[in-house]
Amino acid sequence: MGKQFLKIAAVYFALSVLLSVIIGVSGDHSLSNVQSHTHLLGWMALGIIGLIYVTFPALSVTILAHIHFWMHNIGLPVLILANIGENYKVPEAGVWIVIGWVLLAGGTMLFMVNVWDRLR
Repeated sequence: MGKQFLKIAAVYFALSVLLSVIIGVSGDHSLSNVQSHTHLLGWMALGIIGLIYVTFPALSVTILAHIHFWMHNIGLPVLILANIGENYKVPEAGVWIVIGWVLLAGGTMLFMVNVWDRLR
């Protein structure tokens, strides 16, 4: 599971760098919140979690790790797209932002439970 977290973290890193370039070249900083969420919740958080799972393999074989992976990697794209939608005044974007955050927070809670349960 750790390798999957690291691979998807690399994808989020590439996306956040691409967004940084677009923001820098265009001078339009309206997507800065999208870039920062992609970078911190995609690249940094998933990268660190991946390293934890590689370091402590017993954590990565649990059902909690698998559910967390999917909750995080469904919730973050929903959050990113909803934030873009909110920037462009898409109706109901706020509802999708809440859904994305709930998935991310739920996945994070599963990660915490997994760590506390397995690291004794």
